[in-house]
Amino acid sequence: MFRKFRRSEEVVGFAFSGGGSRGASQAGMLRALTEAGVRPDAMAGTSAGAVNAGWFGLHPHRLDRLEAIWLALRTQDIFPGGRVRMLMNLSRSGYIHAADAWERFLRLHIGSAAFEDAQIPFTVVAVRLSDGKRVVFDSGEIVPAVMASTAIPGVFPPYSIAGELYVDGGVLEYLPIPTILEQGATTIFALDCSWFSREIMKGASVADRSARIAAQAYSDRVCQLPTSRGASIHLLRPPLREYDDARDFRHTAELLEGGFEYARHHLAALAARTETVPPHSTAG
Repeated sequence: MFRKFRRSEEVVGFAFSGGGSRGASQAGMLRALTEAGVRPDAMAGTSAGAVNAGWFGLHPHRLDRLEAIWLALRTQDIFPGGRVRMLMNLSRSGYIHAADAWERFLRLHIGSAAFEDAQIPFTVVAVRLSDGKRVVFDSGEIVPAVMASTAIPGVFPPYSIAGELYVDGGVLEYLPIPTILEQGATTIFALDCSWFSREIMKGASVADRSARIAAQAYSDRVCQLPTSRGASIHLLRPPLREYDDARDFRHTAELLEGGFEYARHHLAALAARTETVPPHSTAG
């Protein structure tokens, strides 16, 4: 659908936001993008988005497997233990879950694969605790980078790599548009899980409500960067209905389908607009 209008100098980038269980919607969006013929030259992922970027980078032709992984995922696979155990962890260590189960899950599906094994180049964003700086991983083993990017403060402990502690990339870069711009992207598809509504916010906890407000405010702001730098951006932010808890994996099938349908309609509308413009002209 899009290949015939793609300019030879164009660099397509995918930016995957964080979002916990809502990251399943990105797998649906990826299916729509792939079916529309949109293939990235580079990708960047934060937190849950790092998982999707990593898998798609390694296996761009196995989206069925990525969807199956999301469908098989249960809350206990990542957040084991009951309320008492969580309270004990919090009082002793300042976080409510150990990350062992999550690391085992990643090892099961990614193994010891390295960034250099990827068919599509991608990067993973995390935050270094020693100086509060963003760190972009693009070489070496993938699982440690994803563990660092998904180390949600207060939920998981910081993750150690080469003597440095890292936390969730979403602390600084929930939607990694700055990172994908640094990779040279001129056309960006932002796969964003930050959508919320007044109805959702009424039932959400104060912590989740605050996180969603901050995430969407950041996404709105950072989406203005590409145009100021001569790049174009397509924001894919599907309405995620009542799925407000980022640790709840009971609605994965709906999230996958919702992400797919939203992106499919968005891309069809984009294609209809594009087809009215001669291939070598600039759309106003």
